Amino acid sequence: MDDPEWDAVLEKARQTNKLVFLDCYTSWCVPCKKMEKEVFTRPEIANFFNQKFINVKYDMEGQQGELLKEAYGVNVFPTYLFITPDGQVAHRIIGAHTAGNEFLEWSKMAVTPGRSYVELEQRYKNGERNPAMMFDYMLALHMAGEQVKEEEITNSYLALMTKDHFMDKSYWGAIQLFLNSPTSREFRILLDNRQEIGEAVGAAEVDIKIYETIDRQIKANRSFMAYEGHLYDKQAEQELVEMLEGNDIPNRNELLARAKAVQNIRNGDLYDLAYMVEAVLDFKILQGYAGLNDELDYYALSIFKLALDDKLFQMALRWSEYACTTEKSPMHRANYLKTKAKLLEKLGRNDEAANAKKEADAAEKM
Repeated sequence: MDDPEWDAVLEKARQTNKLVFLDCYTSWCVPCKKMEKEVFTRPEIANFFNQKFINVKYDMEGQQGELLKEAYGVNVFPTYLFITPDGQVAHRIIGAHTAGNEFLEWSKMAVTPGRSYVELEQRYKNGERNPAMMFDYMLALHMAGEQVKEEEITNSYLALMTKDHFMDKSYWGAIQLFLNSPTSREFRILLDNRQEIGEAVGAAEVDIKIYETIDRQIKANRSFMAYEGHLYDKQAEQELVEMLEGNDIPNRNELLARAKAVQNIRNGDLYDLAYMVEAVLDFKILQGYAGLNDELDYYALSIFKLALDDKLFQMALRWSEYACTTEKSPMHRANYLKTKAKLLEKLGRNDEAANAKKEADAAEKM
C-alpha cells in the first residue's frame, strides 16, 4: 500500500497484532526499483510478507514520507523497517539484497522470538555471549547499517578466538562473515592452521574464505586509487604482498599479481607494473580469473592517466586490445573500447581511435 495514513496503519497493526513492514524508498532510487522488481515479486516472499506483516511503502520525499524519514532516522535508500504496533522499530534492513533468499531470511528474524534487532541488542546488554546469539546480533548490526557498532563488537569478539574456536563449527559462521582483514591476527590463525581447520569445518570452505578475504582487500586497495588523497594503510598493503609471497595458498599467483599491480600503480612504478602485466598475459597467470579483462582495462587506464612515454602506451594498448577482443559483454566491451581509444589518441593514431569510439557507441546500443 502506497502512502496510507500512518496513524491508520498503526491502528490496523494493533488490531491484527502484526508488525508493520515499512518500505522507505524514493522515486529516483535504482536499488529500490531493483528490489521491487526482483525480490518482492517472488511468490514465497509475497506470501510470507502478506501473512506476517501490514505492508506499506512511502516515498521519503512525499509529505508523509518526510515525517517518517525524520522520525525513524532514515538516510539510506532503500531502508526497510519492521515497526511494532506502538510505533517502535523492532528490526531494520538497509540496502538492496537480491541474491538468493537472504532478504527473506533476514526478514524472518523480525518475527522469530529473540532474533529481532531490538531483542538481540537487549540479550547482548544482558551479558549473553553464546555463539548463535553473537552471530545473529552481529548479522543484525551488519544488515541494519550499524557499521561503527558492528566493527567494535565483531573485532572484540574475534580478538578472543583461538585455533580451537576456528575448529568449532558453531563459531565458523561468524568467522566466515566477519573476518575481513588478511593482515589480522585472526586471519593468521586461519592461514597457519589451514589444513587442521579444514579437516574440522571443511577444506573447501577454508580455502574459499582465505581467497575471498584477500580478494576483498585487493579490491578495496584498488578502489582507494579512485579518491585523490584517500588515506590507506601502506604498511598493511606491504604486509599483504609479503604474506602472499611467503605462503602457498589457493590461487596465490593470481592474488599476488593483482596485489603487486595495485601497489605499483600507487607507488608510480609504472615499468614494474607493465613488465608484470606482460608476464601475466604471456604466462597466462590470470587464466581462468573471471575479472581478467576488467583488471587489464584498469591497468591500461592507469597507464593512460599516469605515464609519459610511448613505450608504456604501446604496452597498455596490447592489454586493452586483449580485453576488447575477448570480452563477451557488450556493456563491458564498450568501456574497454573507450580506454583503447584514449591510448590510440595518446599515440597519435587518431583514425583508429575514432573507429574504436564508434565501436564503443555500437556496443552500448546492443
